[in-house]
Amino acid sequence: MKDKKLIIVSGFALFSMFFGAGNLIFPPYLGNKVGDQYLIAMIGFLLSSVGLVFLGLLAATKCGGTIEKIGNTINPRFSLIFSTIIMLAIGPGLAIPRTAATTVEVIQKGFFKGANSILLTAIFFVCVYLFVRKPNKIIDNLGKILTPLLIATLLAIIFKGILFPVATPVNTYQIQVFQSSFEEGYQTMDALASIVFAIVVTKGFMQNGIKDEDKIKDYTIKSATISAIGLCFVYGGLLFIGATTSNLNLGNMERIELLLYICNQQLGVFGKILICIAMTLACLTTAIGLTTTVGEFFGDMLKDKTNGIMSYDLIIIISTVFSAFFAVVGVEKILKISAPILSAIYPVAIVLIFLNLFNKDTFEKNTKLGAIIGASIFGFLILLNSFKLDFGLLKLIESVFPMQIKSFIWIIPAVIGGLIGKIKK
Repeated sequence: MKDKKLIIVSGFALFSMFFGAGNLIFPPYLGNKVGDQYLIAMIGFLLSSVGLVFLGLLAATKCGGTIEKIGNTINPRFSLIFSTIIMLAIGPGLAIPRTAATTVEVIQKGFFKGANSILLTAIFFVCVYLFVRKPNKIIDNLGKILTPLLIATLLAIIFKGILFPVATPVNTYQIQVFQSSFEEGYQTMDALASIVFAIVVTKGFMQNGIKDEDKIKDYTIKSATISAIGLCFVYGGLLFIGATTSNLNLGNMERIELLLYICNQQLGVFGKILICIAMTLACLTTAIGLTTTVGEFFGDMLKDKTNGIMSYDLIIIISTVFSAFFAVVGVEKILKISAPILSAIYPVAIVLIFLNLFNKDTFEKNTKLGAIIGASIFGFLILLNSFKLDFGLLKLIESVFPMQIKSFIWIIPAVIGGLIGKIKK
């Protein structure tokens, strides 16, 4: 009975860790764009935003729980580079600025339309720094109140939206819906976070007296399943409600505007105000958690190498200042910047997760390294293309293959790299 309770508690804890308020803006927007093709979009989005999270947790748990250990199964140098990139992505490079930008736009579009973006961003990050610098139980208690409040509000919106849809989804004439929806799931960044957060689950089980590795893996699977079911329901429900708005001629409404519009339609002004407050404070708690994680990671990595100069305190200052500077550009611009970066990172992360789902002796190290290099080369090509520096090479490669597999061409260089690595053992 005690173990069952522990699994359920861990499942809900995982759900709250991945249930970032900023992620709520993606499913409704995607649903609105795809219209009556929402089922195909739902499959693609949930596979990358939830399915990869599930697999990432399992892979990381098999390797010992930490991002460094999962990277070390390939190569220590790769582990250092990859873990640094991941921490920057879920930290000051993308995720933390997005929480601030989301908060600012929620306040501006939900409460005060004339509010100054720079002032709101500064207030947001002053709060982040103070809590990270001197952590206390206020933010933990706030999180325990906020998550249930946010979930309750969303459940009310989803159930009403499903039972009493505002309209019928229509054909929006979108093409390559599955592929584009799969890539949209990259924006949640949860698959990258799963590799980092796996240690939290592992430690939780160990602190409760569970030492057997097989038991920990089994409990992780069960906890991850609970979390995945919750995420699928919330994301899937919001995506469907977004699809019902495809019939309303809303124009080029941005992601946050659409979410607030849906809340207002389903629960009235009260629902809109409630979701604004919950999202604002939830984004703050997310930013605090991520900043703490970044500070601890880079603090441990750089403290000895810099004779203590790059301490935890200095790193959180640098992270906070950089995040504030980046956040001012706004949510939509951050998403445009992040899209090619995540499209480059995710193939490598997916290959790493896949390889570590198997026993460590299933693939030789050279095979693993070759597959990673193959995926990395293609990812680098995606980055060059985003800056128009690949001289049309990516488009040339894509033209050789059917449009239906455009988002998954990276699998081919990964397989070729793995085969070359196997030959050169």
